[in-house]
Amino acid sequence: MEIVIEYVLIENLFIDLMIFKTTALVLKIKGRYLFLVSLFASVFALILPIFHLGSVSSFFVKILFGVLLVNLSFKFSTFRSFLKVFLVFIFSTFLYGGVASFITQTFGEVAVLVLLGGVTLSYFVTKYIVKFLSRRKQVQNFCYDVELEVSGRRLNCKGFLDTGNLLTDPLTSRPVSIIGLKLFTQIFGEDSMLELLTKKVDVSKFKLGHYISLDTVGKSDKVLAFEIDKMFVEGREVADCPILALSFKDFPSYEMIIKSTFV
Repeated sequence: MEIVIEYVLIENLFIDLMIFKTTALVLKIKGRYLFLVSLFASVFALILPIFHLGSVSSFFVKILFGVLLVNLSFKFSTFRSFLKVFLVFIFSTFLYGGVASFITQTFGEVAVLVLLGGVTLSYFVTKYIVKFLSRRKQVQNFCYDVELEVSGRRLNCKGFLDTGNLLTDPLTSRPVSIIGLKLFTQIFGEDSMLELLTKKVDVSKFKLGHYISLDTVGKSDKVLAFEIDKMFVEGREVADCPILALSFKDFPSYEMIIKSTFV
């Protein structure tokens, strides 16, 4: 019986620790005494059944104990910030409790390491999702609606503001915005894309077509640059006869990289 209690204590301790770490991860805050608080929570989970509380009483006791744990683990400046942390804590509790329940119901009485491995995997999946969403939000905050005018046509796209884009056209001394292959195809058609891929492109068919150096990490490439009629950012004209350069790099959630001077 002693061994069983030790196993349960280890499982609860680890899961509680993951709950607190996930809460801190999602909200990007720093926790305190997480190991000690997790140990406290694990001991509480072991002794609670001794009191034989009813389901309603047990529910309210757990809620009050959760409030205590959150206050011990995190600092708050307002009730709103406490409520935010508490709700994420509850969500994390359901998440890992559900994972542990799924593993035990699916595989029966599995070894402790298997259960902890499943919980650990869930933590890293959650961590990846949080980082992905955070990165996506950062990108969206620097994305602008861009409209390009080419030969009387207007094309709408998303432009990403890159303060590190210092590219200047050596031929005209104008700032250069970088577009991807998808937007290039929308402007000039698939035939032009095939010419580029087979390196049989005639630069004279592009307005002020020429090649410039595009420096990336560890290397420098010669890329096609050309002039278009007009460029608008958020409905405001930012450049007359702007210069665009083609990059074969795939952009995740936007079609071009614009300079900070255009915003």
